[in-house]
Amino acid sequence: MLYTEILSGVWIGDVDIMYSNKFLEDNFITIIINCTVTRKFPDNSNTQNIRIPLTNNLYQSIHVLKQNKQKILSFIDRAIETDNILIICEDGIIASPFIISLYLVNYGGIEVGNIRSIIQSKNQAISMDFDIGLLDL
Repeated sequence: MLYTEILSGVWIGDVDIMYSNKFLEDNFITIIINCTVTRKFPDNSNTQNIRIPLTNNLYQSIHVLKQNKQKILSFIDRAIETDNILIICEDGIIASPFIISLYLVNYGGIEVGNIRSIIQSKNQAISMDFDIGLLDL
């Protein structure tokens, strides 16, 4: 299982961490943002569940991102003060880091050129294997 706290109360990870009741309870996760197309949410969690249907090929998902970017980011921004959020994707190294990177660029004022090093400073296993230019959606 791969998971990393990027901001206080905001975690990214792979699909397996979403099924860990211990992780969800220990970290008071109240919102799961599932960035997969088909993976089911855990049956027994008391979380608000949101799906952003992305594949690990972000170019294939670009239309979903463009159409929903502002809605996704403003939801995270509203929830970040009161909820603990887990953003997951298949491997925890592409789609979920991309979503939190979008948030940091748009709401945190982080420059696109610095985002890779900032995310990787939290966990070197996060490859950020996507075109950083996509953050300029």
